[in-house]
Amino acid sequence: MSVLSLELGPEIANFKCECCGELFKSVCGFIEKDDSAYSVYFATLHNGHREIAANLTISVGNWWDDNAADERSWIYVTVVPTADDFAMTVGEPSESRHHGYKALGKALSRDDALQSPLKEDFFEVADYIVVNDPAIHSYLLGEEINIRGRVCKH
Repeated sequence: MSVLSLELGPEIANFKCECCGELFKSVCGFIEKDDSAYSVYFATLHNGHREIAANLTISVGNWWDDNAADERSWIYVTVVPTADDFAMTVGEPSESRHHGYKALGKALSRDDALQSPLKEDFFEVADYIVVNDPAIHSYLLGEEINIRGRVCKH
């Protein structure tokens, strides 16, 4: 089994939701797998919405080489709390606010992601993020978003 570790992105950004006009937060982080840069993620936390749902853009692959975007793939996942866990749904890349960010690598459609040999890697990383990123975890538990260790940027 692989060993994952997390480095929190230094900032929390505040944005206005295009749908409802409420503010939401965006965080990012970096995942190492067996001591090598492996994944970058972005999460949007719509604390102005009644429903709790964290939207994750997760890229996996060769992150130790800045020029290796062609060796990375990414998916878009929505995470919602359930009675005793979290449920994840893979969406379409166009739903991500980061869909134009070329450094993430190849965007995988929902169908491609669910058939990809990387599917288990994506879900392993998503599970790890949800439990270990304090902003995402606290938000999904319905608590105040824990921003310790990050700077709020308006």
